[in-house]
Amino acid sequence: MNNVKTSETLISTPSELAKEICSTAISNRDVTESERKLAPSIIEELKNHQLFKMALPKHLGGWEGNPVETLKVYETLASAETSVAWIVWNNHLACTFGRFLNNENLNEIYKNPNDVYANSTRPEGVAKIIEGGYMVSGRWSLVSGCELADWFVLRCLVTGGDLPTKLGPGAKLKLMYVPKDKVKVIDTWNVGGLRGTGSHDIEIEDTFVKDSYAVDFESHVENDSAYNRLPIGAINSSGCAAMALGLLKGAIDELTKMCLERVTPGKNPDLRDRLTVQMALAKAKTILAAHRTQLHHAVNIIWEESVKENSFTDVQLADVWAASYEAATAARTMVSEIYAVAGTSSLYSKFRIERIHRDIYAVLQHGIIQPHWMNQAGMAYVGLKPTAAMFRI
Repeated sequence: MNNVKTSETLISTPSELAKEICSTAISNRDVTESERKLAPSIIEELKNHQLFKMALPKHLGGWEGNPVETLKVYETLASAETSVAWIVWNNHLACTFGRFLNNENLNEIYKNPNDVYANSTRPEGVAKIIEGGYMVSGRWSLVSGCELADWFVLRCLVTGGDLPTKLGPGAKLKLMYVPKDKVKVIDTWNVGGLRGTGSHDIEIEDTFVKDSYAVDFESHVENDSAYNRLPIGAINSSGCAAMALGLLKGAIDELTKMCLERVTPGKNPDLRDRLTVQMALAKAKTILAAHRTQLHHAVNIIWEESVKENSFTDVQLADVWAASYEAATAARTMVSEIYAVAGTSSLYSKFRIERIHRDIYAVLQHGIIQPHWMNQAGMAYVGLKPTAAMFRI
């Protein structure tokens, strides 16, 4: 994650590096959209700046600092091109799972600085226990960045012995590390929102995965760093929210640009003269600033507790889940309002508001940002024990 900027070794932060990528992301929007995956030049810059690696230890190119910095990365990238932010966010999760590998396998799988990762936490595969490991088969949907990935982390139902053969009580689930040459990509990603993420289906048939390449959330964590102690679910949710805030920022910037460029002196009132536009921009900027502050504050508290090696309280976790959901939904509502006040211009793909509008609705379809997480947070606030498995993981 270090980038030498001068002979005095000035180190750039990940969010500063993200800003450097924005111009490339913007200039390649049409390629990303038409190809349904990130343009090669964007991938190259992300690799060079190691933004696919943020969740890894420093010796593998990771960040290992305050996770608020990663939120800034997602927001910055999403304000330019949402699909870029989405793939970086997905790589963060795929690299987060590396904490459950022993150090030898961690270094083996994540050693290549140019590798890209994809994952699916949907338990859509089956891993049959055999000598030395598992025989894995299955088909997973919505695997973002699958055409770009060198390694996949895929959740499976483990079968064999007395274990259940279906999902439900007593079912055993594990994440399996599988290299790209064992994976078949099935072209299914024909969508509008997040089109550039290439979230196709993938399929694996009778592929051996050794024991040490299969992990779960109870696996031992050898590298007990502050970053590896962060809660996976809550941090992942905050990242999704940060992307939504980035989309709102993009909509604000686009509408402002339209107002400044579309001025016709002496003719009918311009876009900037509309009271609805003026009000929407003022409201949007306030909402963006307020929810960004709340989200960063909640995540920063979790980070400070992790640095001190303290356990997280349910209320502290609830603050992150609630801030994430509220930031994302408020951003979506405000983007819709901007879409409306921009008038017929919003219909045209040459104005980015059209794309932002469909992207933010796609972002908020993710399970990590759904309303039930507010119910879980509310349980913590009234002294009840939240019941969702991922609330504390």
